[in-house]
Amino acid sequence: MLSTTDNAEPLGRREQNKIDTRRAIADAALDLARSVGPGAFTVDQIAARAGVSRRTFFNYFHSAEDSLTVRTDTFLELALEVFGQRPQDEPLFEAIIRSFSETTRMEGLSLHGELFRMGDANPDLLRAQLHSWERAEARIVGALRRRLGAPASNLYLTALVGCVLSCTKAAMRDWAVSTPESGDDSGEQLEARILASLTMLRDGFVDPTATSAGPAAGS
Repeated sequence: MLSTTDNAEPLGRREQNKIDTRRAIADAALDLARSVGPGAFTVDQIAARAGVSRRTFFNYFHSAEDSLTVRTDTFLELALEVFGQRPQDEPLFEAIIRSFSETTRMEGLSLHGELFRMGDANPDLLRAQLHSWERAEARIVGALRRRLGAPASNLYLTALVGCVLSCTKAAMRDWAVSTPESGDDSGEQLEARILASLTMLRDGFVDPTATSAGPAAGS
C-alpha cells in the first residue's frame, strides 16, 4: 500500500502521476528482491522493469535499497495519521497502541516482515531501513508534541519515541528469528509481538521473575 487514508483530499493529475511512478518503482524493486535477492540487482534493472529512465529513478530514490524502504515510510505515515485522529483525552500509550493496531488492520504486516528479513541478511538494505526509521523519528516527535502540548520537554519526547521504535525493532527481530518464513499467519505473529513489546513499555517492564504469591519483603 503506497497511499494514505481514503478520506484525503483528491489529488491533481501531476501529484497522482508522481505517486503512481513511485509505486511502480517500489513494486519493481520488490519484484527483483524476491526473484534474485536484495543486493543482486541494479538501479538500471529496477528502472527498466518499472518502465522509467534511470534519471527518473533518482528523482524519487537515492539507491536500490532506498526504493525498498518506501513501504516502511508509508506505514509510519499512515500510523501517524491514525494517531492524530485518536481522542485527545485517551491515555498516551493507549493511543499509540491502538493507532498501531488500527494501521495493521488497514495494511497488514506480512510484507513489512518480509522486507525486514531481507534487510537482516543484507547490510545495505538494513542501513536503508534504519534510515527510514530515523526519518520517521522527527515526525513522530512532532505528532507527540502536538498532542501533549508545551509541558512535554524535548528530552521526554525524544526518549519516548526512541523507546517506542526500539521496542518495535526488537519485536521484529524476535519474530524474524523464531517464525518460519513460510508461515501463513506470520503477519499476525509479528503484530502480536509488536503489541506485546509496546505493552511492556507502557507497563514499565515489570520484572518477569516477580510473582503474586505473597507480599514483598518488608511490606
